[in-house]
Amino acid sequence: MIPAVRQEKIMEILSSNEIISTESIMKDLGVSVSTLRRDLMKLEGEKKITLLHGGGVRLAQRTTELNISTKMDLNRDAKDLIAKKAASLVEDGDVIFMDPSSTTYLMIPYLAGKQVTVLTNGISHINQLISLEINCIMIGGSIKLTTNSCVGPLTESIMDTFYFNKCFLGASGFSIQSGITNHDINEKAIKVLALKNSTQSYFLLDHTKYGIVTMVKVANLEEYPILTDKIPSSLSGYSNFVLCT
Repeated sequence: MIPAVRQEKIMEILSSNEIISTESIMKDLGVSVSTLRRDLMKLEGEKKITLLHGGGVRLAQRTTELNISTKMDLNRDAKDLIAKKAASLVEDGDVIFMDPSSTTYLMIPYLAGKQVTVLTNGISHINQLISLEINCIMIGGSIKLTTNSCVGPLTESIMDTFYFNKCFLGASGFSIQSGITNHDINEKAIKVLALKNSTQSYFLLDHTKYGIVTMVKVANLEEYPILTDKIPSSLSGYSNFVLCT
């Protein structure tokens, strides 16, 4: 088994367990102590895991959030596959909400020509929607610079007055143990309102976010359909994952 595959397996194992011993991982993978140590050191260097005293391992808590321009360049091909599939679910006459994630941004060109109304708190999103002459409504509020979006009490009060046929949401990470998580409590509040006020909700999450845990839980892993480009083997029992190809 090549190192990249082993390391992906380690992340899958950790996603199902809050803390696990190195001995248990070694047994599951059938590898030597030295091989496992190299894999764990690499994953720790990438800040994906935390090595604990006494031989324990757990997923690392991600404390920093990337800005929107950086996110746009990460795993763009995978995100585009997900975005195209998500846009195919939008029908003429729909009123939809899109949060300010990089994957929902990539949905916008695929909506061109559809008779829809798009609401968003993403400033980059609204500019793209306007440029493509897609009917849209900006949900305002305090500006969050990292995501180029509106958040806070004003945004939440406006959100609570709108209802949607569908909403499309991103997130910072997802795992079996922690569910779907995000960096920001204010963003969580907006996502929760979108989920509450939508007839059908979707999360758009590329496979690189699997095993990542950030500060605040948004939803349980099995609650809503999750559109992704690759379904890890440890999630094969979850019927709500939609593979985008």
